[in-house]
Amino acid sequence: MKINLLTTAKRLGQLLAYLGLCALIASCGASTKIDEFFPSRIVVVGDFFSYQGTLANAYADQLTVNDGTITNWIPQLALDYNIRFDPAVSGFATPSATVADLPAQLKSYKPQTGDMLVISAGMNDLLNHTLLVLNGKETPALALSTLTTLGTSYQQFARGQLANFSHILLLNAYDLKGSPFAQINTPAFAKAYPSYAGGLPQFIQDLTRAFNTAIISNAGMYVSGQGVRLFDVEVLYLSADLQGYGISTAGLTSAACPGFTAGITCNATTADPNYNSYLFADNINVTPVAQRMVGNFAYTFLRSAKGW
Repeated sequence: MKINLLTTAKRLGQLLAYLGLCALIASCGASTKIDEFFPSRIVVVGDFFSYQGTLANAYADQLTVNDGTITNWIPQLALDYNIRFDPAVSGFATPSATVADLPAQLKSYKPQTGDMLVISAGMNDLLNHTLLVLNGKETPALALSTLTTLGTSYQQFARGQLANFSHILLLNAYDLKGSPFAQINTPAFAKAYPSYAGGLPQFIQDLTRAFNTAIISNAGMYVSGQGVRLFDVEVLYLSADLQGYGISTAGLTSAACPGFTAGITCNATTADPNYNSYLFADNINVTPVAQRMVGNFAYTFLRSAKGW
């Protein structure tokens, strides 16, 4: 399936509308460009969303449907910038990483001129605290408070890295309220917390909002040409015309690799033959088409007046 995100006026209009939303977010940056920045290297820290797989498996164990195409948003972003991304050199994201794990991922890396640091984390924090609530080890109220604190810590980590990187792209968390994970666990949540309006899907959305809002409220402003830029994946997946990119209505809430965890066993052979019509590869990880969409939109965002 060929994917061309910006070939129609309709999709361009959607992109412009999305960029308009970013104008409301403080951390999107200055409104004009003076000296446009083009990275020579992309340095990645974070969780499963930016995980590149392993060299031993020829990077065919990324957490999506591994079909030999570009299956993660980071290589797509690098391709759009026309630069080479080598995960063995500067790809430090790990599947189970939380916000607290980010400093260790950069511990041994020496920043270079031309580096762009990309940070995407928080998804495991959301999942871990959802499971704590489901298992009765944490109340929904405590989980919401904790995610707010973690959102603040996430933004502070990004800002702290300005001492080492002049250009930082920060991603927020995407919403799993309609995911297979939410559907599977909805009955247990309803049984444990029958008075929580909207059940587990609403609770997951509330957790996501708590985390993402804290990122925005602690963002700060940066002069043109440098600083932290926040790319809103939550808004993108909620507002983009996913069906216009081939994702079906059924594919919005079901997994392309049912019964498999995304990785080396989730590939073009084991996945549903129409896996490009799915948003989710498994219960939480997204498909290559959804990954590439983030890479393309992030690139366009960074090249806009709200980037560098």
